[in-house]
Amino acid sequence: MAKLRVMLTGATGYIAGQLLPAFRERYDLRLIDSRVENGAGQAVSGVELFDLLSASAADLKGIFAGIDVVVHAAYHRPGGPDPQSQYDGERRNIDMMQRVYQTALDQGVRRVVAASTNQAAKWYEQPYFAGLRDRVSPEDYPRPDNFYGWAKAAYESLGFLYACGSLGRKLEVIQLRIVVPREIDANNFADLPRHRYVRELAGYISERDLQQLFCKSIETPQIDDEHGVPFHIFYGVSNNARTFWSITNARRVIDYQPQDDSEIRFAADIARLMSR
Repeated sequence: MAKLRVMLTGATGYIAGQLLPAFRERYDLRLIDSRVENGAGQAVSGVELFDLLSASAADLKGIFAGIDVVVHAAYHRPGGPDPQSQYDGERRNIDMMQRVYQTALDQGVRRVVAASTNQAAKWYEQPYFAGLRDRVSPEDYPRPDNFYGWAKAAYESLGFLYACGSLGRKLEVIQLRIVVPREIDANNFADLPRHRYVRELAGYISERDLQQLFCKSIETPQIDDEHGVPFHIFYGVSNNARTFWSITNARRVIDYQPQDDSEIRFAADIARLMSR
């Protein structure tokens, strides 16, 4: 059986670095980024230099030609901490996401899987830690509390527009709200309120679970919802005992079966830190 032709944008980034070991084994890959080195200054094999924002329509058409699935992990970091700089920078990311959707639609790409974030609904953490809410699901209305989350929420609603068929054919779209895609160093939380540490444990996703979540989002043949729209938002967390981000729909739609639990992975740290 021929391998799926998958294009990974932002191929030198942090998330891409966790995905590439699995992707290189499973797919016929095209890797693109505006640089060829990762954050540690190491060259990433096979990356084509390509800027999704500045490329011409003709160049976009060429780079998307023959692709089955686009995994969009590219990100432009805003230039300053002030609100206007944050807004302007994140607008560029929305523009980049739109170019991916539109070119994918035009070039016959079947599916776009995009790296989103829990920040699209981060405000819900306030009522959760106040004891006023037990769970946050992908169906809850997006409530970002920063410009980064606002842009990701815009990715999602824009994705539904492309998936619902109003622009022509239905582009299949999956948005993955990744929460804590890193190992957790308990020493960083020794002098902080305990809920800060608990929040990391709740949102943890291991590398192998992250790979599984993306691969099943790429490979699951049928993702239509109950209305026939091929659009879903899934939270990216492991099978954590403390989690309050729901992955019920990811289990149902793509058979996501996370293997790890932060409560087990960091058991010794939890016993040491939480007993103080």
